Amino acid sequence: MIWTDKPLYALDCESTSTDPETARIITVCLGYSGMRGQFGADNWLINPGVPIPAEATKVHGITDETASVGDDPAEALEDLRLLLDGIAHRRAPVVIHNAPYDLTLLDREFRRHLGTGLPEGLIVLDTLVLFRRFDLTTGSRTLEQLAAREGIRFPAHDAEADALASLRLLHILAARNDLLPHVDTQTLHRLQSGWYHAQALAAHYRRAGNGDTAAQPSTSWPYIVAEVTS
Repeated sequence: MIWTDKPLYALDCESTSTDPETARIITVCLGYSGMRGQFGADNWLINPGVPIPAEATKVHGITDETASVGDDPAEALEDLRLLLDGIAHRRAPVVIHNAPYDLTLLDREFRRHLGTGLPEGLIVLDTLVLFRRFDLTTGSRTLEQLAAREGIRFPAHDAEADALASLRLLHILAARNDLLPHVDTQTLHRLQSGWYHAQALAAHYRRAGNGDTAAQPSTSWPYIVAEVTS
């Protein structure tokens, strides 16, 4: 049985900023698909404990007032980490679009509130990396623009809607590539690390060629390992 016919999970977070090192999670969805076309989800609204910047509210629409009734971060994140730990032990894949952001964010929040990082052994299928590798069309590959190109309509920057869109995009990509569904997910996880490294460097050099002087970005995948000081 190919992995597209097996259970898949999907993850997405909305937060206070685009910097996963300092951002706080506001909403997070862990979706589950037991079979193609079936989707259920666990959702958390979390009180981040810090003011939500106006520019972040413009993106996801969540205000300080809305978040003030959210769950305590430690309690919500402990529940989520237990679920992710179980998924890792079952070797079930987690679908994420641009995993280094969401998983680095989660790792830092787990460390901040629980004193421990991401569970070990997560198998990740990153739709951003996979579309860059297997989709030969040009243009932006943000979740919104990929979904629009594929006729998927959804309220962008809603954690559950984003998670479901990522899952649907993965099935679309797999259906177009005869080989992809037959590569086992643990192998795909390993291959994506190398693909992401090459993709990130290529994008950096393209920007540098156009005069961008920004420093070389991290090429770590599926997340940036925390610097732990003794």
